[in-house]
Amino acid sequence: MQIIIALVVTPEGLPLAYEVLPGNTADKTTLRGFLERIERQYGKARRVWLMDRGVPTEEVLAEMRAADPPVHYLVGTPKGRLTRLEKHLVAEPWQEARPGVQVKLLAQEGELYVLAESRDRVAKERAMRRRQLDETRRRARSVPHRLAPGHD
Repeated sequence: MQIIIALVVTPEGLPLAYEVLPGNTADKTTLRGFLERIERQYGKARRVWLMDRGVPTEEVLAEMRAADPPVHYLVGTPKGRLTRLEKHLVAEPWQEARPGVQVKLLAQEGELYVLAESRDRVAKERAMRRRQLDETRRRARSVPHRLAPGHD
């Protein structure tokens, strides 16, 4: 069974509210209602919403920017847009956000794009790719053996 958990926390990370939704709920259909419920329950406030890239639609993001006061957010950028921004990001310098994490900032089209790189995450992803490559090599070496006469 899969569920979706939406969590509202203070700037210090203390939980204020949560909502549990069925796992088959389309992320894009839940955000507008959730924003309205939080505003009704807690009032208008300066908030920053953190979301996976599959949650908001461009339409909802435009509504968030146009709200009074504007609603701030940090959301994963769709891969297609990252490809379009790549040449601009390459030209930007890396800045250390904290030990082991560096970022590049790119202001464009009224948005601030943040490209983050974590030393630990890079190492984890390399190890995962190495394991996949090792498994592929192992399987490739067994192909001639399986194709030899007398082996079904």
